[in-house]
Amino acid sequence: MKNKGYLIFGILLSVVSLLLLFIGATSNLVLFAISFIGLLIGIYTLMRWSTVRYEWICDECGKSFEITLKQNVFGVNSGVNYKNLYCPKCHKKTMCKGVPKQ
Repeated sequence: MKNKGYLIFGILLSVVSLLLLFIGATSNLVLFAISFIGLLIGIYTLMRWSTVRYEWICDECGKSFEITLKQNVFGVNSGVNYKNLYCPKCHKKTMCKGVPKQ
């Protein structure tokens, strides 16, 4: 699996930060702030990984294309590996399926 290190790093950082976030919320404001920043970095890493790792196929015309990080974050999810995206070929906003790059 390509870029597996980013996936593992993002998941671990997010989980540890989330746990520390709850501990910090009850005991220490500095720990809370550091954990919140770590959680945001972990989420960014996971979103960046999925942006680089997947390509999207339009259900209307069958064209495969890549999306930007902004499109990945703000695109409306419609199930597992499905997003409502703007297709660059048919110029319609349609359902697109995410498939891992070869």
